[in-house]
Amino acid sequence: MDGWLVSPGHCANLMSPGFRELGAAYAMDPKSDAGIYWTAMFGTQQ
Repeated sequence: MDGWLVSPGHCANLMSPGFRELGAAYAMDPKSDAGIYWTAMFGTQQ
């Protein structure tokens, strides 16, 4: 979460009043450099 908040693009999405829904997921790969990968989907009901 801290990484998203210091990233201008990610922070803008998190703080946007235009998005009402959020889905988040992660995947783990202990053999990779990062180890854990996160993704988030932002949306608004139509």
